[in-house]
Amino acid sequence: MVKLLLTRHGQTFWNVEKRMQGQSNSNLTPLGIKQAEALGKRLKDEHIDVIYTSPLQRAYDTAELIKGNRDIEIITRDGLMELYLGPWQGRLLSEVTEEFPDQIENFWVHPERFHRDDTEDYFQLLKRASDTIAEIAEKEQGKSVLIVTHGIVLKTLRSYFQYQGIDEINNYAHSPQSTSLSIVEKRDGRWNVLLWNDTEHYELIPNE
Repeated sequence: MVKLLLTRHGQTFWNVEKRMQGQSNSNLTPLGIKQAEALGKRLKDEHIDVIYTSPLQRAYDTAELIKGNRDIEIITRDGLMELYLGPWQGRLLSEVTEEFPDQIENFWVHPERFHRDDTEDYFQLLKRASDTIAEIAEKEQGKSVLIVTHGIVLKTLRSYFQYQGIDEINNYAHSPQSTSLSIVEKRDGRWNVLLWNDTEHYELIPNE
């Protein structure tokens, strides 16, 4: 058995500006920092053996904030990085939508059809992310593992955990929110989703 606690990084400045991030980086906003700290408070009594994170700065910073002063090792894995979006990275979503309306529709609505020669597609992302998760699950058997990654990675991994196809990843009402908590377990060789995209800890964010 292995237990995975999965989360998305906190809000970034490019999230606010509605820029496409991909594997480029944008720093956490003050709210993004508070979101990560709030999840850390929520998990303060949860036993965590090890943390795996995307090496992108917004994810690594989120992992550090969740960890706080606890003595937990943080390990980076390239396979947890966000979908590579090539020349779209750093551009406003509105600009890309106006320039490539059909491709953006596929990107959001028909992920199984999305393909560009200068980006990753969802099938490539699923392969590297699920291979990384399988490797972690094998290495950390019997442990509780926190994984800090990205929104599209989590959307795609849900299809992996629920044994569904790429065309089914949009079947759910909401995309993963910043620092939302998801919990999955692998028992007897099979994944089970126990919680997904929960933001109860937002109530711990102080009002200013």
